[in-house]
Amino acid sequence: MQSFMENEEGIHLSDMSEIYLNLTPPLLYNSAETSPNPTPTSDNLTHDLGDDWIPECDIEKKPIVGQLFPDIDTAFNFYYHYGSTCGFVSHRSTERKNKQNKITRKYFVCSRAGLPEDDKSEDQSIKKRKTTSAKCDCPAKLILASNGNGGFYVKEFTEYHNHSFAGKGTMQFLRCSRSLTEFHKRFIIDAAKLNIGATRAHAIFKSMIGSYENVGATVVDFKNFSRDIKEYIGKHDADILIQKFKDIQASSDNNFRFEYKTDENNHLTQLFWADGVGRRNFEVFGDVISFDATYRTNKYGMVFIPFIGIDNHWKSVTFAAALLEKEDADNYKWACESFKKIFGSSVKCIVTDQDPAMKIAIEECFPGVKHRLCMWHIMKKFPSKLGTLFCAESPFMDKLNNFVWSDHSSTNEFEAGWNDVVSEFGLSDNTWLKEMYSLRSYWVPAFFNDEPMVGLIRTTSRSESSNFYFNHFVQKGDTLSEFYLCFHSAIEKQRNNKGLLNHKDDLMPIPKNKKKIEKDAAEIYTKTMFYKIQEQITASCGDIVMEDMSVVDGVKSLKLKDPFLKNKIFEVNFNLSTHDIDCSCNLYTRVGYLCSHSFLCLSLSGIPFIPRQYVNNRWLKRAEERFSTLVLSDVAELNPEEDAKRKKTRDCWFEFQGCISDASGDIEHIDFIHKSLNVVRKHIKNSSNLGDSAPKHNSIGDFIGLQVVDEVTILPPNQSNNKGCRKRIIGAAEKSLGGKKRHKRKCRKCNEFAFHDSRNCTGDS
Repeated sequence: MQSFMENEEGIHLSDMSEIYLNLTPPLLYNSAETSPNPTPTSDNLTHDLGDDWIPECDIEKKPIVGQLFPDIDTAFNFYYHYGSTCGFVSHRSTERKNKQNKITRKYFVCSRAGLPEDDKSEDQSIKKRKTTSAKCDCPAKLILASNGNGGFYVKEFTEYHNHSFAGKGTMQFLRCSRSLTEFHKRFIIDAAKLNIGATRAHAIFKSMIGSYENVGATVVDFKNFSRDIKEYIGKHDADILIQKFKDIQASSDNNFRFEYKTDENNHLTQLFWADGVGRRNFEVFGDVISFDATYRTNKYGMVFIPFIGIDNHWKSVTFAAALLEKEDADNYKWACESFKKIFGSSVKCIVTDQDPAMKIAIEECFPGVKHRLCMWHIMKKFPSKLGTLFCAESPFMDKLNNFVWSDHSSTNEFEAGWNDVVSEFGLSDNTWLKEMYSLRSYWVPAFFNDEPMVGLIRTTSRSESSNFYFNHFVQKGDTLSEFYLCFHSAIEKQRNNKGLLNHKDDLMPIPKNKKKIEKDAAEIYTKTMFYKIQEQITASCGDIVMEDMSVVDGVKSLKLKDPFLKNKIFEVNFNLSTHDIDCSCNLYTRVGYLCSHSFLCLSLSGIPFIPRQYVNNRWLKRAEERFSTLVLSDVAELNPEEDAKRKKTRDCWFEFQGCISDASGDIEHIDFIHKSLNVVRKHIKNSSNLGDSAPKHNSIGDFIGLQVVDEVTILPPNQSNNKGCRKRIIGAAEKSLGGKKRHKRKCRKCNEFAFHDSRNCTGDS
């Protein structure tokens, strides 16, 4: 230790080797020594060990004086990789040019070169941010000089630094260790389509890779790329989406249809679209539709309205969608007219909530169509209108439900039952109950139990569940272009689920009652619908009591008492020659398949199959393919070259996963894969003409599948103020400031005091 204290020319570390023997192997040594000796890299030892630090790396990775390079970019890439290997970041610095404006000398420096900038702001009243600076006047540099033949050579190389370097655990935070690759960008965009933000996407990526050190980018880099996408879209938002719709219609899906409208200032106000698959589904399942408004799905506050129905698997199916500036009668009228224009025909019944604007639009645009209100929306309001404790603890709701939800009550039975229950609990003067009673023909099944509703009005709100489904894919900060990508992702999942159900239809369900008519149903109906019909067949074999039976003029008439429906008497008439059947329960009329009373009559008449006039096409297997007249073209990609590249990339990924799987943990096989990948990567780097860094926006359009148009013809929508866009609620943290607003900061890009900074500034540079 004495020799260490007395050495004036440099730090001799030979006497300290034992002290640091157990520390992590460093990447640096002191410049005063002729031969490198390991020293610690922690910053707290810098003062003790000296100010000059020389990185340690393989000799072939280190620049040397006189080394030749064909151009400046190649030289910088070499110095940049040298720095990333050693634990510092290199920057391009100044240059000198001759009279012919050609570069004769170029300087590369360490990122910590120079001195920190002083705060020159004179206004001391402005609250300043607490910032740090990495500048420490580091002397390390590489100077290139022209060799006169177009190339450059290393004229001077200052190897030592005056700061420590990044080591294991901190190397990942250096700029040279952070770069968003194509895989990163594709992952961020794919995650965004599933409503997974940049922060969660980074955490998921880390779990896939194994550690944060191997991610290759920080969570801020992920956030910045998401920000860059929004910046790329910018004021072109509406134009980009309309142009994409035109491209889809022209090259990808010739059955795609859309309508839009702008205001006097050319801002987009309404948008409606439907693709070929949605239009084909409407042909088969569009007899009854439902729609409801959804909020907080885009940054403009536009109302999102999906038009849905029920498919042959008893699942919700989306026919079309609309975005409206406001939820008033005029906007809903435009949406209804666009629906009629695109689908070419009206519907039999429309189910909505109690929105009066919707009611006005439907009555005007669909004058002959039955308009019904969803029972779910109305029934869920009872606790809020009458009191939560009252509805929960009193028998009021149980007694009222006996009359409201009954499909087999007559209008007189409902009205008498309603009045009795309301009077019993002293609610005859309740204004809201009076209003609901006046609208009873719109939402109580007793008033339309003989109308085809395919089960839409009695089930849990289809529109509400559909809105809930779409909200899993979108978020309120999305641009219109991002919103459509997320909407398309949601539709793809919905149709993939339907494809799975179609696949399961090829499997024959196991019969329960061993009847031929049950087997007949299994062969023609979808699996979901078969189980519903199987319940009716099973019920026909149960405790239904025959009260009377007669045959007059070839028509068999039965009177049946059903214990499952409060021993109500139903009448069934069956024509023995035509096999026409009619039951007073009207189940076939309402939902499109026969009831248990009809199956009992068929069984007593020896009919082993379902009469084909009572086989509704909408419930059959592959219904949309068999009964739609719309011929779908093969869906083509808008960019075949990009699609081919994407498929090849996916194939490479699957091949890599297959190799890892085949290796089965064998260390020799894994080592062979690793060495082979290194060879492939070196070959790609050596043969690639692309630089390591490319302009930020070059590939964003290709990644998101949306290209910015040259000239803005349609401006983005104005900010709407609908139900989901009310004035924000002030939080406790803001209240604690005494109502004071946050302070403005000076933006280094536009030099203005504002609530933004240079990262998200939209002004001119």
